[in-house]
Order: sequence, then structure tokens, then C-alpha cells
Amino acid sequence: MNTTLRVVAAATCAALIVISAVLGGSYLGLAAPFSGDVYESIARGPVTGTERVENPYGRATVRYDEYGVPHISAANEKALYYAVGYVQARDRLFQMDLQRRLIGGNLSAAFGERAVESDRFYRKMDFRSAADASWRELEGTEAGAGLKAYTAGVNRYIDTGARPPEFALLGYEPTRWEPADSLLIGKLIAWRLSGNFADLRRATLKSRLGPEATSELYPDSMAHNTPIIRNGSDAAPFDPAAVATDASATRAGGGEAASDFAALYDAVEPFESKSGVGSNNWVVSGENTASGTPLLANDPHLSLSTPAVWYEMHTTAGESMDARGVTFPGVPFVIIGRTADVAWGVTNVGGDFTDEYTYETRNGRYLYDGEYREFETTTETIPVADAPDATVEVRKSVHGPVIERGGRTVGVAWPGFSATNESVGVYRLNHAETMADVRDALRIWDVPAQNFVAATRAGETLYYPAGRYPIRVTDGEVVRGDQIFNGSAGEGEWPGYTPYGTSSWSGFVPFESIPHVDDPDVLATANQRTTDDPPFYMGTSLTYSEPYRGARIYEMLDARTADGATPEDMLAVQRDVRSRAAVSYATIAHNASAGLSPDARELATELEEWDGEMRADSRGALVTHLFREEFVNATFADEFSAVGLDAEYYPNPYVTAGLAADSQWFDDDRTDATETRADVARIALERTADRIDRHGYETYGDVNRLDLNHPFDREFLNWPERPMNGSQYTVSNFRSGGDSVGSSWRMVVAFEGTPAEDTAKGVIPGGQSGVFWSDHYHDQLDEWATGEYKPLTLDSPPGEPDIVFESDLSGSGGVSA
Repeated sequence: MNTTLRVVAAATCAALIVISAVLGGSYLGLAAPFSGDVYESIARGPVTGTERVENPYGRATVRYDEYGVPHISAANEKALYYAVGYVQARDRLFQMDLQRRLIGGNLSAAFGERAVESDRFYRKMDFRSAADASWRELEGTEAGAGLKAYTAGVNRYIDTGARPPEFALLGYEPTRWEPADSLLIGKLIAWRLSGNFADLRRATLKSRLGPEATSELYPDSMAHNTPIIRNGSDAAPFDPAAVATDASATRAGGGEAASDFAALYDAVEPFESKSGVGSNNWVVSGENTASGTPLLANDPHLSLSTPAVWYEMHTTAGESMDARGVTFPGVPFVIIGRTADVAWGVTNVGGDFTDEYTYETRNGRYLYDGEYREFETTTETIPVADAPDATVEVRKSVHGPVIERGGRTVGVAWPGFSATNESVGVYRLNHAETMADVRDALRIWDVPAQNFVAATRAGETLYYPAGRYPIRVTDGEVVRGDQIFNGSAGEGEWPGYTPYGTSSWSGFVPFESIPHVDDPDVLATANQRTTDDPPFYMGTSLTYSEPYRGARIYEMLDARTADGATPEDMLAVQRDVRSRAAVSYATIAHNASAGLSPDARELATELEEWDGEMRADSRGALVTHLFREEFVNATFADEFSAVGLDAEYYPNPYVTAGLAADSQWFDDDRTDATETRADVARIALERTADRIDRHGYETYGDVNRLDLNHPFDREFLNWPERPMNGSQYTVSNFRSGGDSVGSSWRMVVAFEGTPAEDTAKGVIPGGQSGVFWSDHYHDQLDEWATGEYKPLTLDSPPGEPDIVFESDLSGSGGVSA
């Protein structure tokens, strides 16, 4: 490859895709003029042959397999994690650096003024102090030593390794890695999965639409019969009132909490966890499999990016640990994966873990506990590349960080602002040999709350939605969390919670009392509600996903386990593209009122013959996809626009499809007639026909496309574009658009007699490397897109190591494993 192409190629995707929604546009204009340093960095190219690295903790070896997955082996854990740090930095340093810049509020120093608002938000939330608090707790634990060694390995690469050319192109150098940086990345992931402002959204809806309409369109619970737990929980009894009895009395205070928060919500909405970003996992006991041993499957659905969100690795330390799976670059431990005898997978719980508090203020102070207090306030400088520095005032109350906009001042509580221990939990999972080990790991899991499924070679299975569930207390009574609380009056507080410090969690649900299932026969999670009647408030229809995927998974698992499920059955379930959502909207289209144009009538006929599968070559899938969008818009546009609410506020498709045929929402206030669902269906079909004609669409693949471009948007840098099967509501999950979301990792594990006999498979979208000239830039993309997999064994590749770490390189000889 010539030097010019390598220069343009150098700014690999890494976390640029993550922040592109914040900054927008191309990054080509952000790059500094191509300098000699850039050419020198690129000229070094990828390392070939055996690389030798000094390791103060002892010997370790790294062998890359045919997919670029590192198999890292060491005699002790410190030597192992030093090597892990070095290898991750070698493969993904730029991505790691941008992730910590994003969550730390330091993007502007590299990318200029367009990143200032993002930096202001993340600095106001002060995730950095939360990560520092977590490190103080973690440092003395069994995982702390590993994280220190990992940090040293990252810094070894920063000091001695070939600098990724993105740094020279953008004109900055990476700072040294700190242990808290890994925890900061963990806070970013946790916030994206569990941090939301649904209460601000609900309060605004209630203010503009009224309480009755809000309750109808955003119910406490969606009307379906497919919770995760179908046949009863094994949770220990728990009375939330005991927490209220022990809590402090509510304090006198002024200020009406319920009001319109649209300006504030619109400002923070880009930074909250996104609806529709979900995952699937399930576990099947040996009693329901052909082999008599358990099966486990997982595919988390996250924003797709180049390079991939996940980094796969296989880590072995003597006899103490043998783990393989995926992690986030910057995190030393396998987050989803397996050991020799245990496998585990996660999906997001989707509950309500964020609360907001208003205050009565006077002269810049806020009322609390009967007195006006100063906000804890600091003014920070945001360095801005090629522009004057910006400033941000970071304010905190007793509840947490304070956000402000449109005359509203709100404090935010989230368990992740406290010191948290999920890193120790992941570390323990990497060492798990029994289900008791899994429980020990989950017992200390704090954020984000995750639906864990686990299986062991011994035949045990488990479902546990581990995490910290707050109990809200107002005036001595337990209350729901789907409201804005009067912070001055001490409403809705979480006993035992200390933001940016160490929490006792005394007012949270005990681990044993979280609804869970021991040894489930068949259990599946897809971000739907956990259980029908939880003993405490967990979330609402604004936080949980629609039941479409969950119901479809259970439908298939129930059928396939009747005669004993196989690993091939699990793969088939993960590949399934039948959409219950699309079928329900096709039924609505069938019942459109009379008077359809010939083109619209033709679409209705096509839907009658459609098989319900969202395949790229399907005409019916195209029609129902566009029809659903048009139907929802035609239903709500008149009422919502009249009160200043756009489509972002529309209710979810499941609630919309369940409205009565003569619901008031189908009546268009702008006409003299009284429209029904059939009339709206006719209008939506006509608009769908017009849209297909205007754009020349023929099949679903014309609108549902994988189009992940390099931020420099050059053809030879972009991943190959292609039509895709699946949708937001299918098990095989893919949603195109400005922020493409889909299965970011697929994994199936079937235990047999020994690890060598196990069936274990996995695949990521794209590849292991972020460097475009690497053979592993997108070498898994075809397999991922077509539903294929690669082996996920615990065997390391044969041959000489690619990297050898030694404590003393001066007299080293051979490089045998």
C-alpha cells in the first residue's frame, strides 16, 4: 500500500463512531496537516515476527489466532494482566483514549468547539469522581492488583509501542493510563445502559397531554403475558416498608416537583440510554436438551461501530484461571464469556435506576433539611483545540450532580455515582468454577443492573437480574420512582446511598430478595419486564422493552425443547427474523377502510401473502416497516404537535397497536370527521405507497442496510455496505439509520463431557483490529451478517508466540510456550 493511502487510512474508527452523533460531520477537517511524525508512525506499519517485551511481573506469551484474537497465557495473574494491557493498547489504544475522553468531558481538547456541549454534560455529571471513588474501594480487592498490572501494561505500550497514527493526525498525544480510567470506561457503559431521564420525559408528557392521556399511552406496565420470569421467583421475602421505617423523616420544603421539563429533557436526552437498544439471552437446562447438559446463548444489542464495540480475548493464568469471551477495550477482564466449567451472558434489565429532584432555591442556595445550603460548586476549564478554552460550573447537591436548563434546576441520583464493585464481580466470573462462584460474583454487582443467565458443566442453571435496586421513601412511606421528587422536602430519597463516596446500600433491595430463578428449565430475557408482580417498584413501560423479542424467543424455545434442544437449535433461534411487531401492523393494514388507491390496495394484498419475516429480499417486510412508521405518525402527529411535542415523544409501537379501534387518538382533530383505526390505516397505506414510489424502493434491503463508514468516509476505509435481514423487533437484531444498532456479539455455549468436547461459538460484527490495512479489520463481517460463527474454544493456537513477555530480556533465549 502506498504511503498516501496509509496516511488517509490512519485515523481508524475506534470511538469516533461513538462520538460522531455528538460532533457530527466528517473528521477529515479536524486532522492536523500531514506531518513527518504521521509518515514515520505509518511507516512502522504492523508488527511482524515475535515481539519481545519486558514484563516486571514475569513471563507471558501471546498467540493471535486466525481471526486476530489474542490468546494470552502467563504463570501468574499480574504477568497476565500486564500483557492484556499491552495487547489491548497495541490493538485499540485510540479507541481506549477516546472513550475515556468522552466520559471524562475532555473531547474538545482533541476535536474543538463541536465537542464542548458533550464535555459540559459529562463534566457536570462528574463521572471521573465516581470512578475515583470506585478505585478507592477496588484497590485493596483481589481485582485491584490485576488492574494495576493492566495499567502498567497499557503504559508500557504508550511509552514504547508504535503510536497509532490518529494521534499525529489530530495533533495530540495520549496521556498515561490510570486504574481509574478503566473504571471510568465502566461508568460510561453503565450509564449508557441504565442512566436515563424518563422521569423528566413523563413529567413533561403529563404537563402537556394531561395525567389521563399519559397513563394510557405510557402505562405502568404493558399489557402482555411474557415477563422474563413465567413460573414464579425464588427470591427471599422482602418488605420494602422496613426500609421506610428505618429512613429519616421527610423534611419540610417548598416547590412543586411536577411540572414541564421539556427544555431540560431535550438538552440531556442525547446523553441518556437509548430506547430500542436491547439484548437477548437464554439458558436451557440439561433436562430439556438432547445432550442432557445445559445450553446458553447471548447476543447483546449495542450501537455498531468501526472498530467493533467488543474486544475478544482468551486469558489463562496457571491453574487459577482460563477465561474466554469479550470485553470493552480499556477493561482487563472478560465481561461476557466462559471458563472451563461456567458460561454466562447478560442483557440490560431496563428498570428505573435514575431519579431527579427539584429544589426551592434562594440566592443561589438550595433548601434542604430545613436550611439553605450552598451547592458544592467548582468551575472547570475545558481545553478546546483551535479555539478559546470554555468553562463549566459543576454543581452538586446531597442527591448528586445538578443539571440546569430552561429555568429548571434538578439533582440527579444514580447508583453508579457511588463507589461500585462490578469490576470485582467480573473478575470473579473469570475465575468461576461452580454456580456458587457465580453467585459470589453477582452478590456484589452494583451497576448496571443486568439480567445474568449462567450454566455450569455440572448441570446447574441460573437467572439473576443482579444490581442495586433503590427503595424510594417519602414521608415514611415507600413510593414509586416514576416521578420528579421535591428534593427540598427530602422526598424519594435512597437510604444508604452516598454519591461520589462509599454507599452502605442499606435502603436497597437485598440480593436474596431480587426476583430470580434457581435452576430454571427454560428462561429467556429480552429486556422485557422481569416479573408481573414484583414486591417493589422496578420500572415502567418507559424503561422496559416491548415484549416482541421475548415472546418470540419463548415461542421457539418451548417448541425446540419439547424433543430436546441442540446447539444448532440455539443458533437457529439467534438467526430468527420473524417479527411479531410487523405481523401485528400488517394485520392493522389488512383492516384499512375502503377507498384505497390501486397502489395502496396492491400493498395491502402483498401483506396478506407475506410470511412475517424481515428479510432483505422481502417486499412485504419493506411495506410493513414503512407502514408502521406512517401509521404511528398519522395517529399522533396532530395531538402531539399541537402541544409542542415531536415524534421523539410518541408512545412505543406495542402500546399504539393495542389501542382500541375507536380510540380518540385515531381521530384527527384537524378534520370534521371522526376517524378510527381503519381510517388511519388507509392514510398510512397511501403514504407508504407514495414513499415507495418516490424513493424507488423494491425490497426491505433498500432501507435496512449495514452502512458503517469510517469517519473519514473514504471508500477503501469504509466497511462494505450491504442489505441486512432483521429489525429492531426481531431476535436476529439489526436496525439501520444514523445510529445503527444490532447484535454486537453472538455467543452459544453447549457443555459436553470435557472442554475439548464442548460446542462453543461466537462472532463480532467487523473484526478485532481498528487498523484498516489489517487482515482483521472486518474479516468477521461476512460471517456475522449471514448468521455464521467461529469457534470459541479454550485451545490456544499452535506455533511460536507472536509476543513474548519476560522479566529480564538481557539473557533470554528461545521463545517456547
